[in-house]
Amino acid sequence: MDDQRVRAEINYVRNPPGPDDPPLTFVTADEARSTMQTLPGCPVWIEDVRGTGTTLDREGFVLADHVSGIVDFEQIEEDPAVDRRYIDEMTDLLVAVTGADRALMLTGAKKRYGEAEAEKLARLTGHVTPARYPHRDVTDASGPVQAAGIVRTVPGLRLEDFSRWALLNVWRSIRQPPVDFPLAVCDARTVDPADGVTVVAVTQVASMDTDLRFDTTGYLHNPAHRWCYFSDMTPDEVLVFKTHDSDPTRARHVAHTSFTNPTCPPGVPTRASIEIRGLVLFR
Repeated sequence: MDDQRVRAEINYVRNPPGPDDPPLTFVTADEARSTMQTLPGCPVWIEDVRGTGTTLDREGFVLADHVSGIVDFEQIEEDPAVDRRYIDEMTDLLVAVTGADRALMLTGAKKRYGEAEAEKLARLTGHVTPARYPHRDVTDASGPVQAAGIVRTVPGLRLEDFSRWALLNVWRSIRQPPVDFPLAVCDARTVDPADGVTVVAVTQVASMDTDLRFDTTGYLHNPAHRWCYFSDMTPDEVLVFKTHDSDPTRARHVAHTSFTNPTCPPGVPTRASIEIRGLVLFR
């Protein structure tokens, strides 16, 4: 093993639908019901890019220092005041990191735990374990719809009043390293549009009579993909990456997935993380 990379499996989509087939599904609460197939995984090299100077507009992702004022990240999704404070912090962070004129958050932060945290997982709803296949949270069609919907929540604000916008994800480990299931991101320059397939995420929502369904993107294997991660992330760092950018001359979107870290020693606490999604607007 090279000190600057690890050999691990990426669980690419293995059964792309034909032209007349319905889109694949990913059922977050019961993956056995999904029509998408991802196993067995594909062994790839995943580069440790800590200290290499990645950028949002070139690779599509960047590591940023951020010391939060929140003392206990476990209070996310449990204390509304903590949720509000984190939303405010991440709104300010996205403006600072991107240089945007304005940032709006899609929702509050969501916690994720490794499968070993059965007690914590039982208290949460929705998709609360790390996603183990390469994906992004929107498609080229659903991204603009999502952006327009966020803007409409602010009276007097219109998406067409801005020259550019981008959807981003902000990911943070809330435990000290090492991490057993880190997040890997794929250099946007190495992903061909033909690598993406629509995957309908099906999520149970307690307040709704029917499941929530929305279009996301899964990815097929391509040996040109350059997978990356930032080793030993601490709670005072965040990984910011794009899910859609309206400017086609920049990195537009980043495939991402959790992976099993072969360098993680046994017996350490399993992964705990939070993520939050936002929209940035440029005049």
